[in-house]
Amino acid sequence: MADKETKEILLETGTNEVEIAEFEIYLKDKADTKQQFGINVAKVREIIKIPRFISLPNTPAHVLGVFKLREKIIPLIDLAGWLNEQTDHIDFSKCYVIVTEFNKNTFGFLIHNIKTIHRMSWERILSPSNVGEQSKRVNANCITGIVNFKDRIMMMIDFERIVADINPQISLSTEADKKIIEDVQQIGAGKQRILLAEDSVLMRDLLTELLEKGGFEVVSVNNGSIAWEYLHAFLEEAKNIKGSITDIVQMVITDIEMPQMDGHSLCRKIKEDSELKALPVILFSSLIYEEIRRKGDLIGADAQISKPEIGNLLKIIREILKKKQEKQK
Repeated sequence: MADKETKEILLETGTNEVEIAEFEIYLKDKADTKQQFGINVAKVREIIKIPRFISLPNTPAHVLGVFKLREKIIPLIDLAGWLNEQTDHIDFSKCYVIVTEFNKNTFGFLIHNIKTIHRMSWERILSPSNVGEQSKRVNANCITGIVNFKDRIMMMIDFERIVADINPQISLSTEADKKIIEDVQQIGAGKQRILLAEDSVLMRDLLTELLEKGGFEVVSVNNGSIAWEYLHAFLEEAKNIKGSITDIVQMVITDIEMPQMDGHSLCRKIKEDSELKALPVILFSSLIYEEIRRKGDLIGADAQISKPEIGNLLKIIREILKKKQEKQK
């Protein structure tokens, strides 16, 4: 890769910025009231006027049917219905569909109106614990972050949770090979602590369960900013025993998309810190593709994995631990 191209990618990586598409859903009890929601543009394949769709028998709740787009058959999900905001007065002909692509699956989400695209720092996206009274009508478990504007609140939806709730059969699997679990445990996982940063409650629970199967102690947080605070607390703990960071925590596993601080920024800060750079960092995301993977490599990630491959996580951890053991010999 040319030096100029490398520099350009590095400038774009770890800047802690994201593009968010803002859209609206009408509330069921107030015909003139709308709630604003957001989705990471990186998950959006395109936004279209509602296409002709075919209803199918025995479909999961809130799946309106399927439609065809460029020779691909795509499920159409009524997002308002899933949010329990279904309204009888909505004119479908005026609605839009956000066509998403993540975790190697494509879905269409029916929305009532599309607003605009914002480019902002992840720092503006607050954690769900800051959800105010206006947004408590929505299940907090399906909200990964909120943005406060002067005149409105925009909530970030956990689209992965929607897909898992509607069709558990295509939900991510955390099954791991028994031999790999045994190998990890023999390497000494019982003495290993992992810091896990993930904003989705669903994914955080799945990953914690998988890592605990391997014998790890898991410290989990819901964004990169809190993870960074934990790392500094671990550093103080290490200094108290006259040790290094890897005596206290042995690995960081982080999602890329997170409120406050994204995974790329967290990884870059770790690898640029003289006291933390020895700490292995694994990036995982529903959006691992060539450009994202290249950015992860440039900021020093030790491994990268897409969420559909999450069953291989222990295998990757095993390889990192083996390399670490070999260096210590």
